[in-house]
Amino acid sequence: MTRHLSDEQVPDLAEGLGSPAEREHVAACAACTARVEEVRGVLALARRAEVPEPSPLYWEALRRNVGRRIDDERRGPRPAWLPALAATAAVVVATIALTVGRPPAPAPSAPPLPAWSALPPAADDVSLEVLEGFATADGSLGAIDEGRGVGAFLAGLSDEDYRTLADSLRGQGGVS
Repeated sequence: MTRHLSDEQVPDLAEGLGSPAEREHVAACAACTARVEEVRGVLALARRAEVPEPSPLYWEALRRNVGRRIDDERRGPRPAWLPALAATAAVVVATIALTVGRPPAPAPSAPPLPAWSALPPAADDVSLEVLEGFATADGSLGAIDEGRGVGAFLAGLSDEDYRTLADSLRGQGGVS
């Protein structure tokens, strides 16, 4: 089997059925194995679910409806849309019966978000040059009152460099 399993084949394989070729494909294909395992988990969850017994009114209505359908079949052909309506009603009743009184299923967890940083790339960050200028020879930020570090750096700037630094900080949202 060279193609993936169809949606119709997966439940059979989850129940241990399916052709030998389909089972071999599941053994060799990680994607199909994951789908079959997911359906197995859903089936196991459905088997553990406690479904309440329908009320006596339901059984009485079912008996009346079955009797009415038997009488209708004896009378002759029915409209073509009636079986579709009956099937829809059966699905609605089954859904209600399976969901009444059960806690909601846990919401699937959201996929993780990609890593994000509020900092610009180092090549685009003009503030790194400013910090390098603030740093002393030993790599620490010197004390302003000792005549080195930030104070010494600022004092050593030319008027043009000082204006450039101020404009740069204003542009980055630093000083206004």
